[in-house]
Amino acid sequence: MADRHKLLYLIGQYPAINHSYLLAEVRHLRSLGIEVAVASISPTDRPAEKLTPEEREEAARTYYLKSVPMPTAVFENLLEFLGHPVRYLHGLCFALKLGSGSPRRMLYHLAYCAEAVLVGRYMRRHGMSHVHASFSATVALIMTRTFPVTMSFGVYGYGELHDPSETQLEERVRSSLFVRSISRHGRGQLMLSCDRSAWSKLIYVPLGIDAKDFAPAPPRRASAKVNILCVGRLAPEKGQGLLLEAVASLQAQGRSVHLRLVGDGRDRAWLERRAAELKITSHVEFAGWVEQDRLMALYTDTDLFVLPSLAEGIPMVLIEAMALQIPCVAPCITGIPELIEHGVDGMLFTVADVEDLTTQIRGLLDSPDQRLKIGQQARARVVRDYDMARNTQRFASELKTRLDSIRRAN
Repeated sequence: MADRHKLLYLIGQYPAINHSYLLAEVRHLRSLGIEVAVASISPTDRPAEKLTPEEREEAARTYYLKSVPMPTAVFENLLEFLGHPVRYLHGLCFALKLGSGSPRRMLYHLAYCAEAVLVGRYMRRHGMSHVHASFSATVALIMTRTFPVTMSFGVYGYGELHDPSETQLEERVRSSLFVRSISRHGRGQLMLSCDRSAWSKLIYVPLGIDAKDFAPAPPRRASAKVNILCVGRLAPEKGQGLLLEAVASLQAQGRSVHLRLVGDGRDRAWLERRAAELKITSHVEFAGWVEQDRLMALYTDTDLFVLPSLAEGIPMVLIEAMALQIPCVAPCITGIPELIEHGVDGMLFTVADVEDLTTQIRGLLDSPDQRLKIGQQARARVVRDYDMARNTQRFASELKTRLDSIRRAN
């Protein structure tokens, strides 16, 4: 029975600040008796000295594909071709078919094929036959054509769902033992992207946190200046430009607000210029990516957490802020209404509507009592529905059931 619940987590980058929930999930699964090895496409997002002790421990036992020297990678692929030429060519042709359309896509998919071979050989050496992919499903998909393995993958939000043809979503679902969505909305989008016969593969299991690690700080003293925090990649879909406009509007109305933008990305230069155009540079702080300890310190210095996104799944930073009893303002899109009931445990605004966003923020600024009540109810919601241990137990049960069913079939 022991080997039935053994699998590989294939992750785009591990550990990583913006995917810390994957580290927590892997460690929880191991505590539940599932033997989980990890392979990561890319190295860690920080040098070893900046990792937490848990991250260093995970990094030491993780197989990093892009850290494999090129001669070794070529030799591994050659050995696989010589040992299993038909399967190797089948995987290679499949990868080229997926990459058809442009020379650039072909090159990318040739690289994915080479990585799939490295992962497949690693799984063979360690006696594993199932891979669960997070932000790396194309590599896993190619591997199912090259090795006798099964796959599953997780869907977390915008990246996997916004362009199903680009991400080969239908093919991924068809080739998977199951697909895990962290939101009901995501499961619905998956249903639109595959045949009805595959709907039974689509499972909904939310993420979660350990609420003990997010103990609320004492309520902040009333102050003329209100600190607003926004955490996320600085990218168009995150909508930070809308929040800058809302801050400018609030300043014009005589509200003293200070916005901290935590995160980095391709939109940073544009956002800095936009803040200057709106004449709010002195009220906006670009903090870049910060480690968890620093983020926790910023949470304690926050009055409102605001997410202005145009597309999301169910963001972990929103769950964290709610657990810390910070009142949150977020768009009424995708999976977010599953987490926040408007006016009860947070405030929702119409997506892309700066006026509505400003109104929801202003309403909380003007009512400290409402902020306190909403913060308390937000934590209660997270404890009830987004507990890491309970939700990982649900996922572990699904994993065991699905892995046992495929072994019985074989």
